[in-house]
Amino acid sequence: MTKITPKKPRQTALMLLALAFSLGSLQACDQAGASSGSPDSTPAPVPDPPSSPLPSALYKGPEGLEKYVLKFIDDAKVQGIDVVPELTSPQLEIQIASLNAWGSSVIGLCQTGSGVRKVTFDPDFWNSVSETQREQLAHHELGHCMLYRGHRTTVLSTGKPASLMYPSIFSSSTYMAGYDYYLSELFGQALVEESSSLLNSSDGDRLTPRVHICEPTSEPSTVPPAEGA
Repeated sequence: MTKITPKKPRQTALMLLALAFSLGSLQACDQAGASSGSPDSTPAPVPDPPSSPLPSALYKGPEGLEKYVLKFIDDAKVQGIDVVPELTSPQLEIQIASLNAWGSSVIGLCQTGSGVRKVTFDPDFWNSVSETQREQLAHHELGHCMLYRGHRTTVLSTGKPASLMYPSIFSSSTYMAGYDYYLSELFGQALVEESSSLLNSSDGDRLTPRVHICEPTSEPSTVPPAEGA
């Protein structure tokens, strides 16, 4: 008859500890897998840690628009620009509201001046396009309202718009094919354009009343004098 010897308390404790560690590792893997989801429509930026905390309220407006503001902040950070101070002086306001009063084809609007920094997206366009084109429009309007960039009508040698600040929103395929270039131009050009000097000016000079009106999806049908990429 075989005699069963009870395990010593120390051995039992070590086995339980090993089992708990194993279960914990499996749980962490499950959580990571569950949260991965589908990939973003555009590549996620990898900015350095922010030098200062974000304001508790990034903007006034619908909560669902926060991801577009955060994406703009992160993309700017990657390019070496801190736009966080521009969120609060005056505070950014974003709304989805009809822009028919500005014209039946207007899809986006930026208004600045006299304590106003407001972006408006027309619901007919906003609710009918992909996440990629929503991001493109948001970057365009925030380029007006937070980088103080105007429209840029130059095209590349390919005939494609040379900037996200082109007066009309272009196709998702064009945006994605030149994604790195367009983000580099959006934020990099803001540092060298004459208007970028407003970034270091007083509020009175920086927020001279301006209105930027943006049109629907369109790309040049002819090729004006080209600019290299």
